[in-house]
Order: sequence, then structure tokens, then C-alpha cells
Amino acid sequence: MEVVKESSPAETSVTGQKKAAKTARSILNKLSAASVGASPVKAKRWGAPALFVFLPLLLVSAYYLFWVSERYVSATQVIVKDSGSSQGMSSSLGFLVPGMGSDNQDAFLVVNYIQSLDMALYLDQELGLADYFKSDRYDMFSRLAADASQEDYLEYYRNHIAVDHDEVTGIISIEMQAFEPSFAQQLVNTVIRKSEEFVNAISNQLADKQVAFVRGELELAQTKLRTSKQQILDFQNRNNIISPEELTAGISAIIQGLEAKLAELRAKRTAAKTYLHASSPQVVSLQAEIDSLQQQIEAEKVRLVGVSKEDGEERLNSLNAHFQNLQLELQFAMDAYQASLKALETARMEASGKLKHLMVVSQPSIAEDAEYPHKLYNLASLAIVLLLIYGIAKMLVASIRDHRV
Repeated sequence: MEVVKESSPAETSVTGQKKAAKTARSILNKLSAASVGASPVKAKRWGAPALFVFLPLLLVSAYYLFWVSERYVSATQVIVKDSGSSQGMSSSLGFLVPGMGSDNQDAFLVVNYIQSLDMALYLDQELGLADYFKSDRYDMFSRLAADASQEDYLEYYRNHIAVDHDEVTGIISIEMQAFEPSFAQQLVNTVIRKSEEFVNAISNQLADKQVAFVRGELELAQTKLRTSKQQILDFQNRNNIISPEELTAGISAIIQGLEAKLAELRAKRTAAKTYLHASSPQVVSLQAEIDSLQQQIEAEKVRLVGVSKEDGEERLNSLNAHFQNLQLELQFAMDAYQASLKALETARMEASGKLKHLMVVSQPSIAEDAEYPHKLYNLASLAIVLLLIYGIAKMLVASIRDHRV
């Protein structure tokens, strides 16, 4: 049984080069033979076009037929979507004015990221893309130079990808070129995965910054609330009083009761003086009670608005005003704390609603036919360019000859 040995890509490339050289030599020999057998006028007429037009075109055709390394394309389409409630507003704005909305901004970021050096280096790290492009299994004109710099690698990478964004639909089209269809598909899958990580990192970073800011404000409000509570506690411990307001109201009620009793005793004393002597025991007793009540009232008033000369206690009305200020600061701190709590919950809800997702519209394809290079188009373009150059050169030569004559 005959065993068929498969040839490696390097052997295939060498064989193609030998075939191309052999074909070129045979054609040149035929041209030479034809030129020898032809008349000198015909040889002179067809020698220049054969040398400057047909020979380069023949060499390039032989390169395309026997030597060139064909490139396959894997394509996919993705779209960036926002899972939040703001998606409806974004979509409406995008409908009214194309290009507006956060989704389009994220899409432009994805496009720039795919074309960036970071993506190129990541593909090199994950798939060895630079070494793949530098491999000697492919022809020297198609592969990346072995001593290529980072900038050369990035330029080569960008020349072998195509990323387009439709501003109306928001769809991102990605095409990746490779020398094997399976590797091209693997490149596209890796780019999609890394792009999704990039989109999630951006949205999470923005959300984390917003939540961290609100959390910092909450901690600040909580610290102020604790400080205000501690100030009230220190005030109560320092003055041995729970609430100056309640104490003031109680002293005011006591003063009112004493003044009412004082008025009653004064009325009794006035009535007793009408039929008793001023030095009588009953009048003297009433006067003593009146004096005692007056002293008590003065003492209570001193507690309320005065300053005691004995212990130097602070006025009760000043204590009350100070306590009210502390209560007001406590209320402000409490309101700020509650507002910060509400803001934190709102920020968390908004952050969870702003997460981005890279949705795949069409799965990466695996090519069956090579897409690049466009052989017929390139050969036709080369033929036109060579003919134009030859025609211009011939016109210049003819013009120079005419001027000499």
C-alpha cells in the first residue's frame, strides 16, 4: 500500500518558489527565442514593453499563483447594551439625533480599544500573535519581519483587522485576518471576550467611583451625627441636667405658683390690717410668709435668668439656648445622615442599572475560501499602473528626441 506523505507549509512554499522560478525562466526563454527569431524592428518594438510591463506583471502573477500565503477572514457583529432604566431615554435621543447616547460612546471606546496597542499586546500574550505573524511558514512579503519593533507589530496588526461602527444601529463589525481559518476565528473570539471585559471594567469603575463618593459622604454624615450626640451628652453631664427646656418650664411654673400665693397672702395682710394692729401676731405672721415667698421667688428667678454669686452657675436661659443649638446641630446631622443613606441606596441602584453588556449579534464565522489577497484586482491594477508608467516614459523619451532634432 502506497503511503502519501503530507508536505509541511515550509516545503510547500519552497516548492512554489521553484515552480515560479521555473515558469518565469521558461517564459523568458520563449520571449528570448521569439525576439531572436523576429526581425530587429519587431524585437525593438516589443522588447521595452516586455521588459518594463509584461515581465513585472509575469513575476507578480507567478508570485500570486505559486508563492503567496493566502489570508482568511473571520467576521462577527456585536453591540453594546445598557441594562439600566436610562436605556429608553438613550435610545430616544439616539433616534432623534444619531450618534447621541451612552451606547454609542461605549461603542466608540470598544472600536478604539480593539485597534489599540493594549489589545495587540494582549493577543500576543494569549495567542502568540507576533510570533504567528513572523513565522517562516508564510512568504516573506506577507509575514511580519523577524526584527519588527512594537510599532511595526501594531501597524501590521491594524492592517490585518477591520473594525467598523454603525452610528444608527450601534452595531460594531469586526473582521480579523489570519493565514488559517480556525486561527482567524480564534482571534475574533478572543477579541470579543477581552472587549467585553473592557466594557465591564469601564462601567464598574464609574459605578464604583460613584458609590464610593456617596459612601464617603455617608461616613462623614455619620461622624457628624456621633459628634453631635456626644456634645449633647457632655452638656448634660457637665451641667447635671437632662433638658434645660423642661427645667425652665418647671421653674416658670413654680414662680407662677409662688406669685399667686404671694398675691393671696398680700390680700390677707391688707384685710387683716383693717381690723388688727400692724404689730399683732397675725399680721406679723402674714408679713413673714410674704417675705419668705418673695425671697423664694427671687431665688427661682436667679436660677432662671440670673447668676448665683455663690457657685457661679450659668444662667438657665443661656443653658437652654446652648442646648437648643446642640439639638439643632443634631437634627441637621440626622437629616444629613438619612439623606446620605437614601443617596447610597439610589447610587447602588443606578450603578447596578448602568452595567454594560457586549452582545454578539452574529457569531464569529470560519472562512472556507481565502479573502486576501485580491489577486485579479491587484494584477489588473498593476497592469494599468505599469502601462501608464510605460506610456508616460515613452512620451517623455519621444519628446526629448524631438527636442534634440
